[in-house]
Amino acid sequence: EWPETEHGIWIDYKNNVWLGGNSDDQVLKFTAAGKFLLQIGHAGRSKGSNDVENLNRPTKIIVDKATNEAYVSDGYTNRRVIVYDADSGKYKRHWGAYGKVPSDDPLPPYKPTAPPDQQFRNPVHCVVMSVDRLMYVCDRQNDRVQVFKPDGTFVKEMYYEKETLGSGSAWDLALSKDPQQKYMYLADG
Repeated sequence: EWPETEHGIWIDYKNNVWLGGNSDDQVLKFTAAGKFLLQIGHAGRSKGSNDVENLNRPTKIIVDKATNEAYVSDGYTNRRVIVYDADSGKYKRHWGAYGKVPSDDPLPPYKPTAPPDQQFRNPVHCVVMSVDRLMYVCDRQNDRVQVFKPDGTFVKEMYYEKETLGSGSAWDLALSKDPQQKYMYLADG
């Protein structure tokens, strides 16, 4: 199944190409030469944020060389980070905001002065791993980045431009290439 709209591309440590389909429900893996290797999820089959076999409009994929695990920010409809074995596509684990089980229950309208939402809002727009093996997750419409250990344990959160409203401020991020990764660059859409 080829996605109608591609969103997120990652070249892993084995030189494989990972592609997300955000108007669809799958992640595809190819060799650098374009040979199809793996599909995770199928269009139109997602049963929500706790369905471990299907995705729902994923946004970004990264692969951890140390564990050979693929982390997916899943994303525009689901409210989670989900992890698969990067070779077999076998489900490993998933989590929502604060490392909790994600919920698809409706959230009230976003208010910058309200207590923090206990769930991610849509979209969960990025996932990035730092050299100290922390996972940075963009919770775009909540104007925040949450940080986790690779097992989903919550570490901390940071808010950016909470008055932005609309589409939020935490769209994507990158970490500087110096050994300490001294800087975090945040794309505010």
